[in-house]
Amino acid sequence: MFKQPKSFILIILLYALGYYGWIVTFSDSQFLEALGGNIFSIAGLLIALLYLRIAIKWADSNDRKFWLLITFGTFCYLIAELIWFFTENIFHKNVAFPGWPDVFYILQVIFLLYALIYKILKDAAIQQRISFLFDVMIILVVASTFSWHFLIEPILDTSAATMNALIVSLIYPLGDLGMLVAASFLFFNLTSKDKSLSMYLIIAAVTIQAIADSVYLYLIAQDTYISGSLIDPLFIIAMIVLAFSGLQHQPNTISTTLTTHHEKLNIFQMLTPYGGVLILFVFMGFHSRSFDIVTVGSGLSILLVITRQVLIIIENHKLVRRYYDQAQTLELSEERYKSLFEYHPDPVYSTDLKGQFDSANTACSDLLGVSKTDLMGQNSLRYVKDTHRMTVAEELKEVFKGMPRSYETVVENAFGSSMYMNITNVPIIVQNEIVGIFGIGKDVTEIKRNEQRIQYLAYHDALTGLFNRLAFEERLLKLIKSDSFHPPSNVSLFFMDLNQFKAVNDTLGHDVGDQLLKAVARRLQSFDADFDMMARQGGDEFTLLLKNVKSYEQLHRMANQLLSTLQAPYEIANHMISCPPSIGISCYPTDASSMLEMLQHADLAMYRAKDIPSGSYVLYDELQHMPS
Repeated sequence: MFKQPKSFILIILLYALGYYGWIVTFSDSQFLEALGGNIFSIAGLLIALLYLRIAIKWADSNDRKFWLLITFGTFCYLIAELIWFFTENIFHKNVAFPGWPDVFYILQVIFLLYALIYKILKDAAIQQRISFLFDVMIILVVASTFSWHFLIEPILDTSAATMNALIVSLIYPLGDLGMLVAASFLFFNLTSKDKSLSMYLIIAAVTIQAIADSVYLYLIAQDTYISGSLIDPLFIIAMIVLAFSGLQHQPNTISTTLTTHHEKLNIFQMLTPYGGVLILFVFMGFHSRSFDIVTVGSGLSILLVITRQVLIIIENHKLVRRYYDQAQTLELSEERYKSLFEYHPDPVYSTDLKGQFDSANTACSDLLGVSKTDLMGQNSLRYVKDTHRMTVAEELKEVFKGMPRSYETVVENAFGSSMYMNITNVPIIVQNEIVGIFGIGKDVTEIKRNEQRIQYLAYHDALTGLFNRLAFEERLLKLIKSDSFHPPSNVSLFFMDLNQFKAVNDTLGHDVGDQLLKAVARRLQSFDADFDMMARQGGDEFTLLLKNVKSYEQLHRMANQLLSTLQAPYEIANHMISCPPSIGISCYPTDASSMLEMLQHADLAMYRAKDIPSGSYVLYDELQHMPS
């Protein structure tokens, strides 16, 4: 309600015009002037309480106490005005000074001062709190001294004032001065985040209240105050302004940016208490009945103490600023490190000298399937696969010697999944001493799988899963070369071709042909333990390597077993397909002295076997003795 400043300004103007208009209009009638003034005061305080009720509802937990204290003070003010109204306008009696209204007026000042001090101490650092409290005590001592000299003492000399009147007369100026000091402290210590309409309204309201109180006390002391005075609206306007400031208050939000500057030294705040002491001493000197060397020495001593204290404050401020700048640099560095650490897409962690986790980012926690809290204190080797732990432990030993290391290992997470990780470990060195290890991991599982897939495809036939021609030739060449340094191992090459395969492709289609090749490969794999390698050369041609052959009888036995297995019909796509093989066999070193000769001789023997119906095999050695 009425949150917009324009609406509020209109309300204040209308209220002030109405209040002052009534006082001026009925200035000739003391009763009507007082009646209207009291009614306007009560109405204004009710408006203020309505504003404060909304302010408390909107305030966050940090500021709710401040507005509650302001509300209590306003309520006390309302009680005082009601007492004044009933005493003066209903019972037609003069309001005594001091009387019950003064009790609640003083309570209002106390609550208001308490609220201001609470706000200052809540927002200030501990050092500022202590300094502020001492400054306030110094100022109050000075103010009390002057108040006693100029106000209380004349009353004591010229009238039979009661002790209560003296106490009230002293409380009012002290309270007003305390509010002025608090308002000044708030104004001269405003930071960029505090500079808001709400804060300026609070300072303005407190200042108006303190000035009005001081004028009121002066009029009371001169016995010239009457109800409905021109200062009365100022009290109520101050409370309305103060209450409205609560509607302009914005709840504190957590800043996401660093403070970029340090507040400058406040000369006003620094010199005010000491200036008051100096003025008091000068005043004492002028009113002293004797002026001797003791007075001069005391004055110089006080002046030197004040000068020394000011210089210490300035030096302390420089130290605080230097500390602040270094803290800002450190905080900025820490924020950058935290951003690099926490938001790094790869797992990042650190361990102590025992290898136990002492920090980990979200990516690391997600990879291992363990929360950050549960991960702390666990040994990092726990998540390394058993077969890799010894290797990783050796790598960590090198890191603890001060040597950065990069290596690959296999990590198992809490769910049992394995991942290939590329780990980079660097030592954490503090004051030339290794205190832990910093690690960055890179999940290379997909890369490893792709490498394995590429490696597999490079040496395997994509259709049948057997080795391909490249792998076969490399293996055969290796066996032949190894025999150059060792006694011959009698390597035999089986070169196999499927009879009638072209007819199957032409009549039943290539899909059936591919399924037939797969079926042949499956039957060949049943001999995996007997042969050193089996491969598909391409088309319907297959090669098999048999090493350490002892005799020709062994070759005949293996060839007959192959024929027996491969001659049986294949049931593919509801077709019974008979596709017996023809096999040519050559041996090293008896039939050939090189890989190329072995392939050529086995090929010749295979083509000779094709002349034999229903599939057969021919050894190259026997081919030399067969009629052409």
